[in-house]
Amino acid sequence: MTWHSPNFQNGMIGAANRVVSNRWNDSSTYVADRRDGIAWAQDQLVRPTIVASGLCSVKSATNLGINRWTYTIEIWMPQATGGITVATDARFNYTNARNLREEFNTITVVDGMDISAPPSTIGPVGSEFVGGAWKTQNLNARVHVWVVYDSVGTAVPFFDRANPIRCNG
Repeated sequence: MTWHSPNFQNGMIGAANRVVSNRWNDSSTYVADRRDGIAWAQDQLVRPTIVASGLCSVKSATNLGINRWTYTIEIWMPQATGGITVATDARFNYTNARNLREEFNTITVVDGMDISAPPSTIGPVGSEFVGGAWKTQNLNARVHVWVVYDSVGTAVPFFDRANPIRCNG
């Protein structure tokens, strides 16, 4: 199509060609006039998309199953110096954050590795092995968190970070 709007009347072989060409032109004009609405509709089709991301501190973990946890996180900012006020952002206070690397963990396979030979255990992100067990409180890790919304509007925060591992042998 060209940038002008021709209206074909004659000079074409057959009336069908004239009608088809005019309809193409009408369709092109219709789409151009409604570009904003079409863009909005296309945006609605590709949800869920990442709606927020931020640097967060991992505070605690709750066992979700074998070698999997849900995490409590909150926004993290570097310590302020020189009179700068540290920002706060309540949007990143979650108790249900998930680590993508743990999604397919089993009792013997962790992040794609066999942990049965030599026998090993893993802990939650940011944990330390203390007194024969992995800590789940007062964790020490910083993670980049992404947040999406599921089909019913629930926030789903997630991150991607390797778990600490300890050989038992």
